[in-house]
Amino acid sequence: MTLEKDSFEGLMSSLNLDSDKFTTYKVHDDLNYQQLSLIKKELENQLSALFDILATNFAAEMSTPLVTPDGFPRDDIDVVGIRLVRVRIIRLRNDHKRVLAMIESKLQDQFKAVDSSAIEQKTSTIQSSVPFAVIEDVLENSPADRAGLQKRDRIVVFGGDIHAGNHNKLASVVARVQTSIDTPVDVRVLRAESVVELQLVPSNSWNGRGLLGCKIVPL
Repeated sequence: MTLEKDSFEGLMSSLNLDSDKFTTYKVHDDLNYQQLSLIKKELENQLSALFDILATNFAAEMSTPLVTPDGFPRDDIDVVGIRLVRVRIIRLRNDHKRVLAMIESKLQDQFKAVDSSAIEQKTSTIQSSVPFAVIEDVLENSPADRAGLQKRDRIVVFGGDIHAGNHNKLASVVARVQTSIDTPVDVRVLRAESVVELQLVPSNSWNGRGLLGCKIVPL
């Protein structure tokens, strides 16, 4: 058992949380599509829980500064606790990306005897059901708030055609938002275990910063 793992388990214990909920998985090529899908779902559940812990227990996000402007650790937040949670989130994100790549590979292997256009359609369908980003914050009366977006919603499709396979580290989402000011953008999210269809209208005329009024974080 590593020191880092001991530290994370100690942190969870101090928060009266069960550290066994946050486990790691040995992902290898022998796993089938169904097994990988179960691991993917569990990783997403862990990520959602850790984002919640970061916000609820530490009043922080992935981008919250941990040092003062002059380079000293902040004394108004739990820097060590936040770092431990962030490290676990980063590792889970990397695991999630690897599992997604393996799922796509399994699909291609499964359908390699089928017409290539059918493979592409099937892969696109699967990708369009896989979350690729999570909503961390929604400001009141913002375009995101008016659209019905909620904290911890997981985005699966943005703008009708941007999904886990082509969002390009959210660059495609940013570009779509910037070219859709005052134009409705269809968004499909997972909320708990339910699929929710929303219509988001980016705007630069509301009383806040940005075009959406929410923070979108890649999974």
